[in-house]
Amino acid sequence: MRQSRPSRGARLSGPEDPPAVLGLDLGTSQVKALLCAPDGTVLGQGTAGYQVATPWPGWAETIPEHWWQAACTAVRAAVGPAPAEVAGLAVAGQMHGLILCTERAVALRPAITWLDRRAGAEAGDFQRLPAEMRARLGNAPSPGMAGPILLWLSRHEPDVYWQARWMLQPKDWLRLRLTGPEVQAATDPTDASGTLLFDLARGDWAMDVAEALGLRPGLLPAIRPPAGIAGPLHPAAAAHLGLRPGLPVVIGAADTAASLLAAQLPPGWGLLTLGTGGQLILPLPAPDPDIPVSEYPDPGSAVADARTNLFRSADGGLYRLAAAQNVGVTLDWARRMLGASWDELYDTAARPWRDDTPVFLPYLAGERWDHRDSGGAWTGLTLAHQREDLLRSALEGVAFLLRGKLDDLRAHGAPGPAALQLAGGGTRHPAWRQLLADVLAVPLYPAGSGWLTARGAALLAAAATGLVPAASTTSRSAQSPQAIVAASQPAAEQAYRRFASAPANHAPPTAVLHDRGQFGPLFVPNWPRSWLTPEMSQSEIGEWLDITGSIS
Repeated sequence: MRQSRPSRGARLSGPEDPPAVLGLDLGTSQVKALLCAPDGTVLGQGTAGYQVATPWPGWAETIPEHWWQAACTAVRAAVGPAPAEVAGLAVAGQMHGLILCTERAVALRPAITWLDRRAGAEAGDFQRLPAEMRARLGNAPSPGMAGPILLWLSRHEPDVYWQARWMLQPKDWLRLRLTGPEVQAATDPTDASGTLLFDLARGDWAMDVAEALGLRPGLLPAIRPPAGIAGPLHPAAAAHLGLRPGLPVVIGAADTAASLLAAQLPPGWGLLTLGTGGQLILPLPAPDPDIPVSEYPDPGSAVADARTNLFRSADGGLYRLAAAQNVGVTLDWARRMLGASWDELYDTAARPWRDDTPVFLPYLAGERWDHRDSGGAWTGLTLAHQREDLLRSALEGVAFLLRGKLDDLRAHGAPGPAALQLAGGGTRHPAWRQLLADVLAVPLYPAGSGWLTARGAALLAAAATGLVPAASTTSRSAQSPQAIVAASQPAAEQAYRRFASAPANHAPPTAVLHDRGQFGPLFVPNWPRSWLTPEMSQSEIGEWLDITGSIS
């Protein structure tokens, strides 16, 4: 597990300190802990990281105990050396993945995360459900969602499947560790709506879907409101966290729903968050449970529907989301393989647009419902290209992927957006922000806080403990008054068209057997495409290129 990064200026609390609330963000690669006053003033923060393992190509797993250890480290960094007067805490976290655990929250196997692609056949089983069932789910099937993953586990790991008492989402497992087994397991509508086992209009589990697929409905926990109190903090957990036992632990929400809550967007705006993945989010009104199911569109019946998601928000409404899996995870891979720091990578965003920059297809971790989901590639390479060209093209490829997601939202009939609030750890570099503005051609307003998910969790804790009114009525988060607007939009648009017209299909295999007896990527110098996967090591990249010296 990676070491924590304590906040600048450790917080020293005293007897006169006002009550504070604690928000936890259980992300894909790290936990963030944010200690806030009820008015949103940051009092302390901490982070701690962990690894996502890929034991087989297409798999993405994390040991849940590493989440717990990281949460303890991050919370202690946030509250400082003196016990904080924390009035309550809530957890928000990554969506879609699952943990199979016992009644006492003992994980029976590593957690399977949203990046995982093993359940492709099972996603097909969901797609073959009757149209009326699929319509009530509100989302097209994807291998990284909990429903297909659970079906995969029932077929391939039946011993673990039948031993389990609960199927939990990541933040719900962590919360159960906080409250102890005396408190019943639960989830909330924002997380449940991302499982493919939730009736979006009725706001409850789609038990008929689970039964039609032969799944155990008893694995599904109770669904409770995000601002509800799950139970008291267990004494043993409190000792590990450095908090007082018995303080209220709030149900919490999915990460995107928590971010949307904290953003409090003006009408007509959207939210763009960038981290390991990326999300473009547009708020929608609350669903009407009285609309006949037959009037809901089948999410698998149209290309536009199949490329976006429809999830419950923390305030009871809905939001439409276009998710990109290959954002931070792919940029991190590219910079490591090319021996670059994050600053070196992002600095290349400041150079002018050029017609001869290679096209980078960023699909290393797969991509939901994308017809070009066949591995990553650099195309158009020549002997004249340098290391900086590949770094710049990696940024362009990820930005173009996000532009395609914005186009998907618009194809679905979503208006605008008039502007996008920009949030997340992957949005800080000024040159990267400008490149995004050029590509998206929408005004960008950086959020005042890069920790929107943790702030949203803290808002839920404040509302649940009565420190503020309903979470949805809290004041809007601070944001930059200065918009970042497109400065080179024609050049960016031309480059995007080159990206969009890159070949969608490929004839060569994605891997070849090297003479050392291991599989690696295929590089054919006179082919326009070369195929990459996130499991590749730096040495494999060297063999892949066979020209490492010219770009190092």
